[in-house]
Amino acid sequence: MSSKCHRKPTATPGVALLPILGMLGVLTIFGVVTTAAAAAPEAATLAEFRLDPMSFFFDLRSADALLCGQAVLQGTTDFTPSEKKEAMTALAATYLAAGKEPQARAAVLQVLDLDPQAELSKQETLPPPLVQLFYGLRDSLLLASGQAGTPQILTLAIGDIENNSIVKGKYDMDNFARGLTHIVTTDLKEASPFKIVDRQRLAALRSEIEMSSSAQVTDPKFGVPLGRLSGAQSFLFGSLMQVEGNKVRLDLRWVDTSTSEILLSEGVEAKVTSSDDLFKLERRLLLETLAPRMQEWLSGKGQAQGPGQKIQDQARPMLDERKKSAGGGTAYLDFLLRSGEAMLAEEKGDYAAATSAWKRAAKLRPGDTMAVDRARALDAQMAAAQIGQE
Repeated sequence: MSSKCHRKPTATPGVALLPILGMLGVLTIFGVVTTAAAAAPEAATLAEFRLDPMSFFFDLRSADALLCGQAVLQGTTDFTPSEKKEAMTALAATYLAAGKEPQARAAVLQVLDLDPQAELSKQETLPPPLVQLFYGLRDSLLLASGQAGTPQILTLAIGDIENNSIVKGKYDMDNFARGLTHIVTTDLKEASPFKIVDRQRLAALRSEIEMSSSAQVTDPKFGVPLGRLSGAQSFLFGSLMQVEGNKVRLDLRWVDTSTSEILLSEGVEAKVTSSDDLFKLERRLLLETLAPRMQEWLSGKGQAQGPGQKIQDQARPMLDERKKSAGGGTAYLDFLLRSGEAMLAEEKGDYAAATSAWKRAAKLRPGDTMAVDRARALDAQMAAAQIGQE
């Protein structure tokens, strides 16, 4: 777990941590967050905050967010538990952008006091520091207390496709590999019955359990907690290598997190010099490699899909429409490369570069909501942080 995001709570071995979380949260809140003389927000502002707390973060209304958040903390509102969770999430994001991590931690602990296994809403739309802090605290507390959840058959975690090339190709293969991860994730999210674990959430979890390589999922030391904390019964990952000329080799592995069983291990070689080549590779991966095996596994788990509902049935028209909307030229291939560039920049914490790349990706493929969401989240994080420093 990275110390940049948060510090791991400590607990006496064998003693459950979550039963005392309420006391810890209240003490921390009143120690560093609340002030006796905090001003009350106007009724109209509080009503607006109640409807969509995170909009205050994205609209850079930090002062209003803090006033409303304090009112919720002090119990002067009638917010429901779910409304309080969203309010504390927005408060934590606001404090993090201002560089006030202790206050942000306290707000997150309030959420976890209400529900130790709480999940952030719309994780793909949220700024990285918030997701890292929230799940770092959540996962460390659940691990310490032994109260992690149970993996679900229809929840899938997708790791990165790593670039293992030893020779240079026509494209930046690091960007290509990450971009291919994005495309495979989007395909399965749209065409399969799986709930896909958010990329940021998965990164925070891997940091918490110190899982540095996707291949470590076959080790129960990593696979079991990954499955129990993320709720994912299975984990898909891969590697990419430039083999010769314009040809690449992609190896995919799909693993059951509970048993370490290898559910799929296949390699595909293909030439990729144009968007048309990329579409052929995508179609081959989804329709010929992943969908048949996933459908077989789901059927064996009592999750058989009805007529017209199988992954292949959903994927074919989706891929046809995507190719049609992409038009000719290199637009789709360029989209893959810009997406990969954005993902790598975000991983490095270079939010300015990531935002620029996500915006270029969104222009190349306007229907990609992830590109739009990530650019908006990073833009807001940088702007809010700038305001917090002034």
